[in-house]
Amino acid sequence: MSTKAQKRPSLNDPSAMPFTRGNYLWLGIGVALLMLGYILLLQPGHFVDSKAFSLALYVAPWVILGGFGSLIYAILRR
Repeated sequence: MSTKAQKRPSLNDPSAMPFTRGNYLWLGIGVALLMLGYILLLQPGHFVDSKAFSLALYVAPWVILGGFGSLIYAILRR
């Protein structure tokens, strides 16, 4: 284990990258969740009935919200 502390780039340094590897990981997770949510919404040739359980009606909106939430977290993460 290294005894040196990791040097964090200054906010005033113009050459500093705004995102770290963790930010890009969360961005990837968010994009994957959005794609999965929109794929779950697609039910070709099938009418979505609210009386029966449907992935498009009950699961897909929550997956999409999770995707947007992880994108927001990735952008705001420091």
